Amino acid sequence: MRVEVNVDLHSHSGYAGGVGNIDLADIAASMVKKGIHIFGTGDALHPEWNAHLRKTLAEAENGLFTLKDSSGELANTRFLLQTEVIFTAAVKRCPGRKNVHLLILFPSFLAVEKVTRLLASWGSRNTIGRPFLRCDDAESVSERVRRLFEIDGVELIPAHVMTPQGIYGSDHPIVFLSDFLGESAKLFHAVETGLSADPLILSLIPELDRMTLLSFSDCHSGASNRLGREFTTLSVEELSYSEILSAIRNNRVSATAEFNPGEGRYFLTGHRGTKQNHNGSYCVFSPEFTPADRRCPICARPLTVGVLQRAIEVGIAQGEKRKLIRPPDRAYLNIVPLSEIIAFSLCVEDPNARRVKEIYEKIVSLFSTEIALWKSSVDRIGEVLSLTLPENIVRDIVEVKKGNFTFDPLGFDGEYGKLAIGKKDDWFGINIVKGQKQARASQQNLQKNLFC
Repeated sequence: MRVEVNVDLHSHSGYAGGVGNIDLADIAASMVKKGIHIFGTGDALHPEWNAHLRKTLAEAENGLFTLKDSSGELANTRFLLQTEVIFTAAVKRCPGRKNVHLLILFPSFLAVEKVTRLLASWGSRNTIGRPFLRCDDAESVSERVRRLFEIDGVELIPAHVMTPQGIYGSDHPIVFLSDFLGESAKLFHAVETGLSADPLILSLIPELDRMTLLSFSDCHSGASNRLGREFTTLSVEELSYSEILSAIRNNRVSATAEFNPGEGRYFLTGHRGTKQNHNGSYCVFSPEFTPADRRCPICARPLTVGVLQRAIEVGIAQGEKRKLIRPPDRAYLNIVPLSEIIAFSLCVEDPNARRVKEIYEKIVSLFSTEIALWKSSVDRIGEVLSLTLPENIVRDIVEVKKGNFTFDPLGFDGEYGKLAIGKKDDWFGINIVKGQKQARASQQNLQKNLFC
C-alpha cells in the first residue's frame, strides 16, 4: 500500500555562503512543526559538513537517515544526502560562459565519496558548499553528467530552472536543455521549479511535458518561513531512497506546494532600487511592458530578465506559443509561509520575531503541522483559529487560504515580493518606473492572450 510523504530535498549548510550555523536537531524540530517527512542535508560534498553529517546521522532505512539518539517526534524525521553543484561551460549561440546549478541526490555516504573523487579528478575543489565544475562545452558537460549518473543510483536534477542561474535562466540564455547538457539531457527525469516559478508557468515550455516537476525550499536555515516553503508530496510504497528515486523518475507526485511566484526574487523583469545610480528608485515590468532593448530606463544598463518573461520566450523559441493552463495532472497549491502572514497581521518586519513565533507555535499546536493547516478547509481554519486568536490574524490566514492575496511590488531582480492580503494576484499589466505605476492599458489584452 502506498503512502504519501512530504519531501524538501534542496537546502544548504553554513558552508554555502550567506547562511549561519545549521543545527540538524533544530532542522528536525522545524520539520516536525512544518510537516516535512524527509529533508535534504545540503552540501554533502563539503568535507567539514560531510564529517558533521557522518557524526550526527545514523542510517534508518535504505539510504535515509535520522538523528543519532533521537527520540519522540524527532525520531520520525528523515534526512537524505544532497548537494548543489555549479557547472560552467561555453555554450553555442550565446557569448561568455553559462553557469547552471544542479542538485545531486545520493543513496549513501559511499556514493558521496565516489562523486567527491570523480569531481576531484576533474579539478573541482570542495572548498565551498556548492562545488564549481568547469567544463569546456556542452559535450564536456554531457560526458561528466553521464559519469555521475552511473554512480550507485545518484540522481541529478536541474535546480530552480528559470532563475538567472537556472538552465533556462536569463544569464547567457539558451532554448533547449541539450544546449547546455548535450546528449545527457535525455538522462534527466525531473526539474526543480524554483521559488519564482510553478507548474502553471512551466507549462509554457513544451520540452518539460515529459519531466517530473519538483518543488523544494532551497532554504538556508531552519526558520519557519524558509524550511518547507516549497515541498513535494510523493507516493511511495516504503520509506527508502530507492522508493523516493522511483517516485521522482516515474512522476509519482501527488502534489506540490509552491511558494507563490509573485513572491519569488526573480519573478518579473526589472532593476531594484539599490542598483548603481538608482538612488532608491526601481523599475519593474510584466512581459507586456518590458522594454524592447531590455535596458533599464533609470541607469541604461541591461535589466535582470524575470522568470515569467523567460518562460514565455523559451516556449515560443521551442515552437509553441502556449496559453497559461493549469496542468490537470499536476496538482499544486500556492502557499505563503504562515509566519509571514502572522508578521503581516502584527505589522512586524521580521517573521522570526518572538511575538510571531509565539502565535506560530499556538497555531501549529491546534493543527499538528503547518501543512495540515493549509490542507484544511476554509471553514475549518476559521472555526479553529477564531477560538484563540485575534480576529485580524484569523482573517488574514483565511484570506490567504481563499487565494485573496498578492505581492506589491511583485518579486524582481533579487527582491522578494511584498505581501498584500485582500486582493487577487495581478501578474500582468505592470509597468512601474521609479516606483510609480504607469500605463496599464494592455493588461486585459495580455491576459486574454495568455490565459484560458
